[in-house]
Amino acid sequence: MQALVTVAGYELPEPSEYSANTATLVDSARNVSGYVIGSVIRNDVAKVELKWRYLTAVQWANILSLFNKRFYNSVTFYNQSTASYTTRQMYVSDRSAGMWRRHPSTGEVLGWADCALSLVEV
Repeated sequence: MQALVTVAGYELPEPSEYSANTATLVDSARNVSGYVIGSVIRNDVAKVELKWRYLTAVQWANILSLFNKRFYNSVTFYNQSTASYTTRQMYVSDRSAGMWRRHPSTGEVLGWADCALSLVEV
C-alpha cells in the first residue's frame, strides 16, 4: 500500500487525520465604486494538514528532520482535486506536538501526542 504522504522519498507514518485544502490565488482590490476587480494568478495550490494522535520520540524527530535539510521538498500526497496521487514542491509550515510522557527514572521523552504539521505548495 502506498503511503498517504511521502516527503523527499521518506514515507510518513499513516496519519490519524488528513485534511486537504485547494486554493485559488487571486490578485484583487476594490475600485472607487466598491466593486472587486481581480484576476486569478494561480489555480489549485495545495495545502495538506497531517495529524497523528501519537508518535514515538524517534518517529517525530525523523519527520521533523526532513525539513532541516531543505526548505522546499518533493512531496507526494493524495490530491483531493484529482482523486489521485500528485507530487509537488512544498514547504513545511507550523509543527506542533504535546509531550506524551517521560521515563520516570531516566527522564527520557518517550513519545509525543497530537503531533501536527502543514505542508504548503510552493
